[in-house]
Amino acid sequence: MPTTLRARPLLVAALLSLTAAAAGQPALADQTIATPDAPVVVIHSTSGLVTVARGEDGYVRIAGGASPTATTFHITSSDQGTMIPRGMGLPPRRFSLPGVREGTTGVRIDNAGGGDMTVYVPQRDAAVLVKLDNGDAALSGFRGPYVVVTNGGSVDLRSLAGFGHVRTSSGRVTMARVAGILHVETTTGSVLGNAMYTERAEIRSQGGDIDWNFGRLAGGPYRFTSGTGNVRVALDQAQAANIDAQSTRGSVISRFARTANVRFRSPHAMSMSLAGGGPEITAASESGIVVIGPSP
Repeated sequence: MPTTLRARPLLVAALLSLTAAAAGQPALADQTIATPDAPVVVIHSTSGLVTVARGEDGYVRIAGGASPTATTFHITSSDQGTMIPRGMGLPPRRFSLPGVREGTTGVRIDNAGGGDMTVYVPQRDAAVLVKLDNGDAALSGFRGPYVVVTNGGSVDLRSLAGFGHVRTSSGRVTMARVAGILHVETTTGSVLGNAMYTERAEIRSQGGDIDWNFGRLAGGPYRFTSGTGNVRVALDQAQAANIDAQSTRGSVISRFARTANVRFRSPHAMSMSLAGGGPEITAASESGIVVIGPSP
């Protein structure tokens, strides 16, 4: 079954090195940086917890950290969409980062000394990009595209809306009340989503469990894939959906009783529809248990 989530063509932007000249002056920690439009915020930290939260519109504010530095820049016509400065260590791949126009203000923050740091951003942002060498990330309360990459730390997402891409090796990813389009990749970490409102989602873990509770379905598709972990997907039984579940060496369990129209059933696979059918939900594991059932 397919596992690649295709973003809208309008949203696709290359992650390349930033060629725009840094236009501002370094700012000290615990200072406020004026951003008259929705900014691009690029954050790098070597360790500690990085919290990105909604602050005052028109400003980016930095608190904590080990004397982090900040530099402002502006996107020019020759590098729209190329928003990652050299040395940030983000992977060479494409992400969807809409809303970046010529003249967009950017703020690059480097917490080279590590330590816990909070970055307050406007409610609407052109993009928030976070790279952690070691450490955890917590994002909440803003609207706009975001990318989080961490080697082994955990990632927590709360009340966000926009295109999101999260990648971690062994850290746990926890989410609640997240809307928009979401892509999560983890090697051994688990993924927990509660009251999720995403339009589309692709969630992949090679060795961790996936536990996903829908708050509402949109157009989909929704794809949940684990190598050796268990996969549990829960949704209101009154919501319309088409569901396919399989486990190559594990079992598949439906807890919908008589409310589901089961088209196919075997010990390792099941195909069903709810409320006449709707958005596509695919749940799969190589050797774990796959459970589909009603929301608690």
